[in-house]
Amino acid sequence: MKAHNLVGPQVRKLRYNRGWSQAQLAIQLQLKGLDVGREVVAQIEGQTHCVKDKDLPYFACVFQIGVAELFPHFAPDKPIHDILTHLLGINAAEASPKVGMKPLQPGSAILVHKG
Repeated sequence: MKAHNLVGPQVRKLRYNRGWSQAQLAIQLQLKGLDVGREVVAQIEGQTHCVKDKDLPYFACVFQIGVAELFPHFAPDKPIHDILTHLLGINAAEASPKVGMKPLQPGSAILVHKG
């Protein structure tokens, strides 16, 4: 299954650690101004709902954490493309190819002199 967000598992963990139901989390988000229901919370936790970046501060505010804490830990020594492919459940055949860049040839640059 391909995941539609990276924050779902952390949202579930944070909610569970507070002893809240999905409905209680939805109410807390609504009180802060984010119009979501229990069903959307369930979909976010199950990673079947895409979470917009503009919605992340609401979750951070409700949980009283920084936005970065909603994301999984990224090992700095691993290629980010590989980490995201794994976290999103994308198999290697579906993953878009990595982009490589050719170095510029010395003669390919055009110099413009202003005089």
